[in-house]
Amino acid sequence: MGVTLGAPAARAYTAAMNDTSGAAAAREERKAGWIELFRDGRGPYTILLNLGVGLHAIDVFVITTVMPTVVADIGGVAYYTWTSMLYMVGTIVGAAAGSHMRARLGTRRGYFWGGLLLLAGTVACAVPPDMATLLAARAFKGIGGGLVLAQSMALVSDLYAPAIRTRILATVTTTWSIAAVIGPAIGGIFAELDWWRGAFWAQAPFGLAFAWMAWSLVRDAAAAPGRRFPWRRLALLAAGVMAAGLTAQFDAPLVNGALVVLAAALVWLTFRIDQAARHSLFPSHALSLAAPVGLAYWTYFLISVTHTTLLIFAPLFLQVLHDVTPLYVGYLSLVFSIGWTAGALAVSGWSGVWERAASPGGMVLAAATTVAFTVSVLSGTLWWVTIWSAFIGIGIGATNVLMTSWGMGVARAGEEAVTASSMPTIRSLGVAFGAAAAGLVANSAGLQEGLAPATVANVALWVLVLTALVPAVAALVCLRAVTWGWAYRTGR
Repeated sequence: MGVTLGAPAARAYTAAMNDTSGAAAAREERKAGWIELFRDGRGPYTILLNLGVGLHAIDVFVITTVMPTVVADIGGVAYYTWTSMLYMVGTIVGAAAGSHMRARLGTRRGYFWGGLLLLAGTVACAVPPDMATLLAARAFKGIGGGLVLAQSMALVSDLYAPAIRTRILATVTTTWSIAAVIGPAIGGIFAELDWWRGAFWAQAPFGLAFAWMAWSLVRDAAAAPGRRFPWRRLALLAAGVMAAGLTAQFDAPLVNGALVVLAAALVWLTFRIDQAARHSLFPSHALSLAAPVGLAYWTYFLISVTHTTLLIFAPLFLQVLHDVTPLYVGYLSLVFSIGWTAGALAVSGWSGVWERAASPGGMVLAAATTVAFTVSVLSGTLWWVTIWSAFIGIGIGATNVLMTSWGMGVARAGEEAVTASSMPTIRSLGVAFGAAAAGLVANSAGLQEGLAPATVANVALWVLVLTALVPAVAALVCLRAVTWGWAYRTGR
């Protein structure tokens, strides 16, 4: 038998989920300490959840570090970016299927099989003889990673009461920051040894440990083995993401614009069909700005668009306009990641009026400091670029952790698991569309004409100013959520 929550925690969790009166809100005003993550049997789950997220996060950073060594060994330089793109497609498909796997196989087996697929994908990435095989392995591993992410979020919703939910979500954010340090280190060490395959073999024992812990710890729940697998919806979603990802292969703005429109149409159609399905992949009104869960989902999407655009194009702008080294670019990414974690940790114990103020406030901070970041990139110093990068991360981290917890709290009765498990899908869609939209803006501003400083400065102005508008819009969405939507959650 696995470790389970103690009776006091189970009773408290049940009461918190069933009580929608003002009393529940009043209880949330009291801060819950970090030690609560390890009381009443929650400790092993806290470790398990962060291990699963960490395995996915580390791989994101490992692959970018070892890819030059990979193409030097097995060739396929024309498909250099496809290893990341197909992993992203697989992650989105896996995350979208997470709630289905959980319902069909049961909580324990669904999580366990997600871990096994992630492990199998890791091994598959270590043995390919050519680029085609590696690309297939990347897509397969992405599916496993998506399944783990989705079901990890569902377990957060299941096992952690609202009063401590921001705490566990903040530890997950910290895990991402740690992965940002460990991932490149692992990839760099094995690249230096000229054995890139070792970077994946080194991850395998941890994947095995995760699968064992998932089977040992997670309580099983009723399964629905006769449930049909949603192949058509997942294929349609994958096609939409692929269309967005293919924009990186073309320099023509008209072609890329058409691909973005096609991608948006395919994803919208997926959601439209899903809402009419008997067993949906997403909660009701997932894209509606007139529903609490829709407000939360749009926030996640816009957050991902913001940080994706910055992380993709800021290195190029800085290298051309400030002549920085790759080491500084890596350092700046780490500063941004640390800022994100600091913002999440700082507000993780907040509730009541502080939570309501910080949710949109984080996006206001991100928007304002993105404008300041733009000015510094164009005419300032690297010192200010670094400072503003940290503040952008702080703002995003604060809003992200609060709105993730908020989104779980406003899930409709019976849709708690699917609401939580589909959150990684929405975030990944933001990454895909953020990259595609930023590329479209950059090419339209003249990036395809070359990397002359004057050209890059013009591109930077357009890309970064439009990027600053995204968190500003997200702030308005959050403001609507914490005013109108707050009453929905508390029953006031």
